[in-house]
Amino acid sequence: MNTRAARWVILLVPASLYLFSWVHRVAPAVVAADLMRAFSITAAALGNLAAIYPYVFAAMALVAGSLADTLGPRWTIALGGVTMGLGAALFGLAPTFGVAYAGRLLVGLGASVMLIAWLSLAAAWFRSDEFATISGWTQTVGNVGALLAASPLALLVEAVGWRETFVVIGGVTLVLAAVAAGCIRDHPEAMGLAPVNPDHTAQRAPALGEVLRGVPEVMRNPRTWPPIITAGGMYTTVITFLGLWGVPYLTQVYGLARLDAATVVSMLAVGTAIGAPVVGWLSDRWLRRRRLPMAVFAAIYVTCWIPLVLPADARLPVPWLIPFFLVMGLASSGLVLVWSCVREVNDPARVGIAIGFCNVPIFLAFGLLQWLTGVILDAKWTGLMSGGARHYPPAAYQAAFVVCLALAACALVAALLVTETRCRNVWRPPAR
Repeated sequence: MNTRAARWVILLVPASLYLFSWVHRVAPAVVAADLMRAFSITAAALGNLAAIYPYVFAAMALVAGSLADTLGPRWTIALGGVTMGLGAALFGLAPTFGVAYAGRLLVGLGASVMLIAWLSLAAAWFRSDEFATISGWTQTVGNVGALLAASPLALLVEAVGWRETFVVIGGVTLVLAAVAAGCIRDHPEAMGLAPVNPDHTAQRAPALGEVLRGVPEVMRNPRTWPPIITAGGMYTTVITFLGLWGVPYLTQVYGLARLDAATVVSMLAVGTAIGAPVVGWLSDRWLRRRRLPMAVFAAIYVTCWIPLVLPADARLPVPWLIPFFLVMGLASSGLVLVWSCVREVNDPARVGIAIGFCNVPIFLAFGLLQWLTGVILDAKWTGLMSGGARHYPPAAYQAAFVVCLALAACALVAALLVTETRCRNVWRPPAR
């Protein structure tokens, strides 16, 4: 097998596991009412349950980057898949809310290493001027997982129940983890092929302490932060809607059935799945710029939040919802440039750490936003119940979405401050 064919085969297995990590990421939106009924919990408690996933991502980001640089992407992905599969099964079998928390924690631990290890594989198997395109395709794969967690998941839950659904997902994930251990190779040289990326040739794996000593350098680099803030403002808000409150909002405010609401919300994932590789291609091949596409997409994205905070008489009509959320998803795909932007302003020998560090502030903010929006909804709850779950008025959702609009606006400002690298690494060692 030649290098061109091998590198695509190598990425297919982590793609499947990354897809399932996204199923878990956004599944709470579809089963929100089921969870609130099963465990008799409030919106804030549900927000905390959903937030365990991003909190674990934030805590594991640097560890995941270190594992990708030391243990290697192959075993990092395989072990992550095992942990994620076991957590999914435990979540489905949970007799109490505390056990459900533990299952969600394991899922988060396993999923937290997937993207970083996958991008580390891409750094070894693809050239630097292909990296943003590959980064974009990772988000396409992820959003296919988000699509599976919308209407298909809703249909499966309706057919067999939410508990059985998560047990099945866990079993499939375990099988994919075994396939990953058998098929993935960390770099072309491991298959007897010539190295592809001269910045990422096979070398002695550094010790964990050696890798972690690079963290302060990444943190102190002022050029690291603008793309992270941009991606954080976009990602935290779009996933909070897609993965938690979108379906309840459409069912309670617009009166849509769960399946119809999940279909509408899934347009966010469709838009991102289409837009992410396009953004990467535009940046890598056509514009050969990073800041311009990031800023343009951020500007469109912040505009999309405005209709969601308007009063009832200015609410979007139902026929407009599908195209509206499709455009919103397309706009949010600009965040995929974060990994290229951060990678290209930091030491190329610390790819895993640089990419992993992106997840710390982004997922910490994501978890906090899910909790905060739940608190806002509970604060504006009028006491109305529906089917054993709390029913929130339109004003409650508008108040929560004002916070999302503010974060999206911050993302636009930060995008204007992103360092333009012209698709090459511009890092220089600090003067001694």
